[in-house]
Amino acid sequence: PVIFVISLMLVWLFSRLTAGLAPQGKDAAGKEEPYACGEVVGAEKAEPDYKMFFPFAVFFTLLHVAGLMIATWAFALSGAGMLMAGVYLAAVGLILALLFVG
Repeated sequence: PVIFVISLMLVWLFSRLTAGLAPQGKDAAGKEEPYACGEVVGAEKAEPDYKMFFPFAVFFTLLHVAGLMIATWAFALSGAGMLMAGVYLAAVGLILALLFVG
């Protein structure tokens, strides 16, 4: 933690010393307006639908956990390690199939 605090202080000090070198931004008429490839966009509030977000979030979580588990079991040179990896892969496949069907 001490090295982290020292590094943080050095970065802060460097930032303060070099802040004057950065170019100053200019205020423009449309600076705060939303931009979509040159098209004028209305300022209505977006209401995203998260219905498809959560299955993909679970999908990536399962794949990362599966990768870690299989990599860990790969160090077990016994047949039991390979059996556990196969069962785990089958379970992950079943969960993913249930997640995206219906």
